[in-house]
Amino acid sequence: MREKTGKWLLRKILYQYIANDLIERPKMGFGIPVGQWLCGPLRDWAEALLEQSRLANEGYFHPAPIREKWLEHLSGQRNWQYFLWDVLMFQAWLEARQSDTFIAL
Repeated sequence: MREKTGKWLLRKILYQYIANDLIERPKMGFGIPVGQWLCGPLRDWAEALLEQSRLANEGYFHPAPIREKWLEHLSGQRNWQYFLWDVLMFQAWLEARQSDTFIAL
């Protein structure tokens, strides 16, 4: 800190190499290509977690609307990445929980 400016020394060095407007801008988030990953490298993992019989046996979700959205996403008709990611995170949590050994105290 120097004169109420955070990371003063780092900024001083960066000014020599990077345009000021890149240094003095507000923080920005960034997105990850979850939708693309679900159609690519995560497809087999997602397919296993969203399998119709699995969803039906677990009993937490109605399989039909989830499978419909999954197939629409894979075909490129609609981007259901956020909806599917929520379901997948629950399914992954459920799978991890079922494989854990719980000791009742």
